[in-house]
Amino acid sequence: MTYEFEPACRRMEWLDPFYKAVWEKAFAEAIPISGTFELTPRCNFDCKMCYVHLKEKNIPKYGKELSAEEWLDIAEQAKKEGTTWLCITGGEPLMHPEFERIWKGLTKMGFFITLQTNASLIHGKNLELFEKYPPKAVKTTLYGADDQVYKDVCGIEHGFTKVDEGIRNLKKLQIPIHTVTTIIRQNQKDIKNIAYYAFKNKLPWQATGSVKKSVRGAENPIEEVRVQEEQDFALKQSVKYYLENRPLIKERKPCTYCKDYRLGYWITWNGKMRFCSLMKNPDFEVKDLGFPKAWKSLVHYEEELDWPEECKQCEAFSACFKCAGMIETESGSIKSTDKTFCTKIKNYYQEFKKGE
Repeated sequence: MTYEFEPACRRMEWLDPFYKAVWEKAFAEAIPISGTFELTPRCNFDCKMCYVHLKEKNIPKYGKELSAEEWLDIAEQAKKEGTTWLCITGGEPLMHPEFERIWKGLTKMGFFITLQTNASLIHGKNLELFEKYPPKAVKTTLYGADDQVYKDVCGIEHGFTKVDEGIRNLKKLQIPIHTVTTIIRQNQKDIKNIAYYAFKNKLPWQATGSVKKSVRGAENPIEEVRVQEEQDFALKQSVKYYLENRPLIKERKPCTYCKDYRLGYWITWNGKMRFCSLMKNPDFEVKDLGFPKAWKSLVHYEEELDWPEECKQCEAFSACFKCAGMIETESGSIKSTDKTFCTKIKNYYQEFKKGE
C-alpha cells in the first residue's frame, strides 16, 4: 500500500495562489516543471567548500561538457515536457565557453530563469548580454566583506572588489538579487560584516553552516573548513524539533521529503539527469535517452529509492531528518550510513527522550 503524504509544494505559502495550483497539478501528474542546468564545473574561484568545481585538467576524468547545441536541444525537449522555471548554474556558469549562445537561446524560449553566479564576471560583454536578455532573478554567493576574506575562502585576489562591482552592475539593471553565504572557518568571523553589506545594499540574504563532502570529484577539505561545533548544534536542535513537532515516518520514501519530488530535476555539466546536485547517482544520460525517457526514469528511481537498512532499524529514525543527498555525502553511498553521524543522532535522541 502506498503511504499518503502531503507534498512539499503544498506548504509553499510564498507562492501566488495561481502558481501554487500549477505546482500542485505538476506534482499530481509528475510534470518536470522546474529544472537546473549545471553548465560547467569550471570556476574562476576555488572555494574550499565547493562540491562541484573541478580543475580544468581533471574535467576529462569525469566526462565532457555539453555544447551549446546540446544544451539548447535538451532545453527544447524540457520545454515540451512542461519545464517553466529554470536555474542556470555551475561551477561558474559564465565560464562555459559558449555561455552567450546558451543564454540567448534559453531566454528566447521563454523560461523563467534564475542565474546562479559568484557575480565576479558581471561586467563588459556579460553585462551587455544581461541588459538585453535579463534573467528573472540572480542568486549570488557572498563569502566575505573584504578582499582578504575572499582570498582565504576562494583563493583569489580582489574577490570582494569584483563581486561588489558585479552586484552593483546588476542593481543598475534592476535585476532582483538574492545573496547566500556558506559559513566556514575562513569567513566565520566576518559574518556580521557580510550581513551588514547585504542590509545596506537592500539585498535579501541567507546564511548556512551546512557543508557537505564532495562525492563528485571536487577537492573540498571538509576538516579544514567545516564549523563542526555549529553544525552539531544545528543537528541537535533539528533532532529536538522533529521529535517534538514533525516526526519522520518510515513508510515515506526518502525522496518524498524533497520539494522537487515529481517536479524538478538537475542536469549535470556532462549530461546526466539527477534529482540532487550533491549526489553522484543516478546517471540517466539525457543525450542517449532523450529528455522524456530520462525524466520518467528519474521519477521511477525516486519512487523506488528506500532508506538504508540501518535507518529502518534505528530507534531515532523519527527524529533524524536526513535526505538522500545527506546520506550519500556523509557515508559515500545511498545504501549505507555514517557511524559518526548516526552516533550523534542517537545520543541527542536519547538525551531528549530522558528529559521528557
